[in-house]
Amino acid sequence: MRLHVTPCRKSIIGLTSLIDVIFLLLLFFMLTSTFLRYTGFDLSVAAASGDAPASETILLVHLNADGTLSLNGEPVAGPDLTIEITEFHARGIEHAVLRPRGEVPVQLLVDTLEMLQSTELTSVSLAR
Repeated sequence: MRLHVTPCRKSIIGLTSLIDVIFLLLLFFMLTSTFLRYTGFDLSVAAASGDAPASETILLVHLNADGTLSLNGEPVAGPDLTIEITEFHARGIEHAVLRPRGEVPVQLLVDTLEMLQSTELTSVSLAR
């Protein structure tokens, strides 16, 4: 009795070369991408509780949607902010509350928070 064995069809697309291409692409993107270390900073949300510092020891920073800043109601240019904060710190103010006005872009808010964190202030809070 004779058995007829049907020959196996060779696949049109070779999987071995496809896997090689995928590994090469993976290797390429892993080597060419930049690995950034994401950093964060401590941030507290300003609360209206009884244990909050007295208002004369708080620096109120308003950030407008166009990027202008004001310290305790007085407009301040961006580069002069650290100088003004140093003067307030010399008077005993150690806490700051940042309050964005309008629709402030997130990057501008983060840049301002980083600028406030780099000063001598003890704490920086974010108010709505």
